[in-house]
Amino acid sequence: MVITGCAPKTGTEQVNTPALTAAFDGTTPTLAADKISITPTPTKIVTGPTMVIKTLEGTSIPPIVLTQATPEDTATLEPTVDEKYFPNALIQILAPGSMSQLASPFTVQASVFPGADGLVSMQLFGEDGRLIHDQLLKLSTAESGWSNLVEEISFEIPSAGESAMLVVTTTDEFGRRITQAVTQIFLMQIGKSDINAFDFIKQPYIVKSFKDEAVIKGGVVHVAGFAHSYNSNPIIIELLTESGGVMETQIVKLPRGSENLNYVPFSADIPYDVGISTPVRMTIRQRSLLLPNIDNALASWTLTLKP
Repeated sequence: MVITGCAPKTGTEQVNTPALTAAFDGTTPTLAADKISITPTPTKIVTGPTMVIKTLEGTSIPPIVLTQATPEDTATLEPTVDEKYFPNALIQILAPGSMSQLASPFTVQASVFPGADGLVSMQLFGEDGRLIHDQLLKLSTAESGWSNLVEEISFEIPSAGESAMLVVTTTDEFGRRITQAVTQIFLMQIGKSDINAFDFIKQPYIVKSFKDEAVIKGGVVHVAGFAHSYNSNPIIIELLTESGGVMETQIVKLPRGSENLNYVPFSADIPYDVGISTPVRMTIRQRSLLLPNIDNALASWTLTLKP
């Protein structure tokens, strides 16, 4: 048994297990002042023991193949969105920020609303898709449900430097992703780390047409809201059953230049066919440019579909 720590003054239990891969609105906690100088919101964080479960390294993410045709491009951007009251994301990677140059080891700091059983998955992928680092963290939470994640990552790379992606994910009791946050970084064999500040920690996808745990009738899920685009890829909306199967998929092309704005409006109608009341999780995600098998961001909502 190896004892480490994911947060100051806490213990960590480490055992072997398979890797886990992956919203509802919440309040962002205030991070401890001696660890992070950033205080997004006034919610108090209570840290506790963290169990680290190491998993197998050296594997790549299996590809996801979609057969639906990509819609035609939208020529113009919609008017600027008022995002003042949009909530912060359920996973906020506060450090390292995007495009930070990092030597081994480096420290990950994040505000997280953990998934089922308080679990959070943290992975580091090289630019060729190989798995460099993989941990499953069991976090204690405050009464608000939030937790403060502080974890050190050591790595070895075969070249002088390479791009990489840090992925933090939570899942529900059925193994479906609840939310996912990603930061693209640059790893160095030698040298001194140059850590950038975070640039965007709000909820990446906002749905206005219904709330979490909504009951949908009539055979169509109308999804309307706002999306934060990380690149020129479309967003992908899916309805997932409790067994993990994909009931429906819809690809939504965002306007050209969306990645230059914090949010742009979007809408989609997703048809479904059920004979009985069926619980599903609706996810919205966008693939990365560096590693197309990894989503830059993911958010989700639980729905009940009725005939």
